[in-house]
Amino acid sequence: MLEGVDEVPWGRLGYWPGGSAAVPGLLRELAAVPPGSSEESPVWRLRDGLFQGMSTPGEVYDAAPYLVPYLLEVVKIARQPHRGLVVDLMTDIALAQPHRDVSWDPAAGPEPDHAALARAAMTADVDTIARWLNDASPKIVAGTARLLALLPEAATRSLPALRARAEKGVRRAGDAGAVTCVLAVAWLAAADHAEWFARLRRATTAHRDLRAMAVVGLALASPAAEPDSDAAVALLADAQADPASTFGRLRWHGDGVMPAGSALRRAEHWQRAVARDLLARPGLQRIDRALHGAREAIEHWRAAPTELLPMVADRVRDLVSAPSSVRRRRKLGQQDPLVSAVELIAHSGRAAAGHADLLAELLTGDPAEPWPDVAGPAVEGLARLGDGRCVPWLVAAFLDEYGHVKHLDVRDTLPAMVAHSDALIPALRTYLGSPRYDSRDCLNALVSWGPAAAPLAPAVAAHVSLAYLSVALPLFGAIGPGAIDVEPQVRALLDEGDRAEAAWALWRITGEPGQAPALLTEHLARYGGHAAHDTAPMLEQLGPAAAAAVPVLREHLHDPEHGHLYDRVAIARALWAITGDGEGLVTPLLDAITARPLPGWGGRRPASELLAVQALGMMGPVASAAVPALEAIAHGRARVTERAVRADERYQRAAQRALSIVDKQPPSSTRPGQ
Repeated sequence: MLEGVDEVPWGRLGYWPGGSAAVPGLLRELAAVPPGSSEESPVWRLRDGLFQGMSTPGEVYDAAPYLVPYLLEVVKIARQPHRGLVVDLMTDIALAQPHRDVSWDPAAGPEPDHAALARAAMTADVDTIARWLNDASPKIVAGTARLLALLPEAATRSLPALRARAEKGVRRAGDAGAVTCVLAVAWLAAADHAEWFARLRRATTAHRDLRAMAVVGLALASPAAEPDSDAAVALLADAQADPASTFGRLRWHGDGVMPAGSALRRAEHWQRAVARDLLARPGLQRIDRALHGAREAIEHWRAAPTELLPMVADRVRDLVSAPSSVRRRRKLGQQDPLVSAVELIAHSGRAAAGHADLLAELLTGDPAEPWPDVAGPAVEGLARLGDGRCVPWLVAAFLDEYGHVKHLDVRDTLPAMVAHSDALIPALRTYLGSPRYDSRDCLNALVSWGPAAAPLAPAVAAHVSLAYLSVALPLFGAIGPGAIDVEPQVRALLDEGDRAEAAWALWRITGEPGQAPALLTEHLARYGGHAAHDTAPMLEQLGPAAAAAVPVLREHLHDPEHGHLYDRVAIARALWAITGDGEGLVTPLLDAITARPLPGWGGRRPASELLAVQALGMMGPVASAAVPALEAIAHGRARVTERAVRADERYQRAAQRALSIVDKQPPSSTRPGQ
């Protein structure tokens, strides 16, 4: 067993603590775990060295395809207590993206896709995996079905086994394995199994949960269709609402609270109908499931907030009138459903404006005292709308009363409050006028205020040491001439490590380019395309004055070695702003906006993908090839982001503006940065 495991160069394929001998040792330790062992599984230590970062599944290292055969061997061991964890690990490998090696030599050819190679290894041995569907452990069966659903290339070989296992569990109450097999069939080939799903749904002897999952299959078989009956919607809603349902015990792909939620993201009308059914059910016993269903629909479908938020608002009123003892009779770690409902309204983008009065009504008591739990999301919701009724609460937060500011998403709430800057600036001056470790998000958010943030510049400069003043340079530059009082401090940074950004900020403040073009060009040349994310936008703003940077920008735009690691959007925008020549620039901008999901945030600046949408519009008819991609963002029914309604709305508005410019603007279109 584990033949050849010592010959694999594991040390060069991952980052396991313990060096190159760690993996063979962990695999042997895993294979030798006795039945009934309660010790921590070696699987967790394998996982630690296999994935990059903390996200799940994230990026997988080169070791993945080499590891798959040995994981298959371990699962074959009878009564091995950690087989379920091994199957889950294989599923996460199948879900992962490959980790890219920054030192990869392009002369060696394209870098291998380690995740694809690992999936190919699983596909090659799918018959072995499919046999696990007959395992006595429901967890192994459910995990195996979940894994097989990620291997579409092997569908013709896995579907018969999945159907057979599903039918075997028709009469078993709570057979999670059978229910998951039905979902796997729907995931792999729903349209080909519509009659099979219909037969399962009609089977009066079948357990409710299996029949409900058959409804999911029917929904995916015709994802654009309306639900065919209220009874089918109710059946699916019953299974989701019931805490004893197998639905609540199954893991599936994506971020759905339950597997049906993840699957129905392909079938808009079904998902919205189930969410409506759940929200309409009286009482507070199943309110958590109702809110989860509404959240999933709102986060994925652009039409959902209009119909669901009024129902959520009604539930908020029900919850407010209910005794707090009823609402708080929860399991440890569960959130008050009133807070969940208000958060849902606050995070629902423009549709929340219709419920601003309700959010304001929830702000009761003295803002300078400890806040009720519901105050935080209500304040954030009003602030995102620019509603001045939250000003006293934001003032109290920035005066650091009871640490309220720590519970606010400052980066997302401050920009829309620029209309109330005069009322907020005294509190912000206090907040920023003392050394703080948590003020960077606030500084970055204030960049959007531009000149309106000018009264804050002296307070920031006076209380931040020269070594850390660079964190405020984007703000000083955004303020422009209004930051003239801090010019001496900014000028002093020309002798420090942030010379290029300091020179740019001085140009924004004084109007004189000075050393900015040369220093920014030098910085980009020295640090390569990795510096483009921060440097190229400043060159973009300089426009033709940064002509000397064009050769360096073009070099990194077409870098064959590390192009996938660079911010090619920022480089393309800078080239357009400086030269007005769009040749070769549309492709990298278009490449940036076709993947899904698009990111919600981009660090100090908007996400590169959002900037790409804007740039395509600025280029006018030159960007006509991007019209289909822009149309999909501007008018698609599904959101282009993941769990980020406001970010999706920013993409949608930007794409709509871009389309209007591409259609109407002459070739001499305005350059970004001018």
